[in-house]
Amino acid sequence: METRVIRDPDRFLKQLKALHKKSSAAMTDIESENRKDLLRRSTFRDLPTAELDELSRTLQSRVVQPNEFVFQEGDPADAFYIIGSGRVRVFVRRENRIEREISVCGSGEHFGELALLAGAPHTANVESLAETHLVCLPKEQFERLLRDYPDLFRNFVREMCRWLLKGQQIIEEEANKVFRASRLSLFDFLFVIGISVLLAMTFNISNPYGIPLFPERPDAESISSISSSAAMEDYRQGQTLIVDAMPSNFYQNRHIKGSVNIPMPLFDIVYLMNFSEEDKAKKIVVYGNTISRPYDLELASKLVLRGYTDVKVIDGGLVAWEANGYPVEQKDSK
Repeated sequence: METRVIRDPDRFLKQLKALHKKSSAAMTDIESENRKDLLRRSTFRDLPTAELDELSRTLQSRVVQPNEFVFQEGDPADAFYIIGSGRVRVFVRRENRIEREISVCGSGEHFGELALLAGAPHTANVESLAETHLVCLPKEQFERLLRDYPDLFRNFVREMCRWLLKGQQIIEEEANKVFRASRLSLFDFLFVIGISVLLAMTFNISNPYGIPLFPERPDAESISSISSSAAMEDYRQGQTLIVDAMPSNFYQNRHIKGSVNIPMPLFDIVYLMNFSEEDKAKKIVVYGNTISRPYDLELASKLVLRGYTDVKVIDGGLVAWEANGYPVEQKDSK
């Protein structure tokens, strides 16, 4: 075996340092790209710089060819995915092999977090529509981030809220189809309900506040009423917040100008996102009763339970408001 003698140790060390520097620069380029992919999502922008750098080093790259599955229903949840480039579609497949597309995700968007948060296998399929470059955060690292950074956890809760709102819209659309098209089966409707329940359960597991299944309600007679003229006077002076308690499709057709819509099925979600920091002494006027259901009293009761001290219901609701010629907004009829 031949032994070589290093005649110039200083020169040899310089060469080693140059090789190491070149290798580090190449890794820095990869880490820099991973960091850019993270910062493209507002979810990660509040992380400390040191954590972002460490996270960039732990991300793994994956290239998915067109029509290749990233994962399928029933696969274990082992990573969180961010799309660097390309597109994927998220869909579910029934036993009769009919597919229902949930969404299409493109560059900068992410997926896979619902199953990780629920600690359950994936409930949908993700298939690449083109050559797609993914960066993957392993499950263990994802869970550590949620434990160490509560604000990041809340960001993901907000993402799940948007999924729930989308699920509510799907339910309304499917319900309308039930009445318009007799060929829509009971299975179709139950399928949409099932998706909504799954999202709701996932949200309830992930949300540190939770959503009570059987909330207490004060006596409806304890809710004060206000005339439409008195409500209008407060409205003109900017002293009150007007809340529409009707379902979203009713609100879109016609509502009091400047009012905020809180549909009863989504009360806990909308409250958590938009109203939890409001002044509890603020004047709130609610309207939205129908022949079939007193939405206004139900919503006013929930606000009282949340600690609001000045909640009233408009006598006569939207009908009385319009009868006095007060401003409303409505969808343009075509």
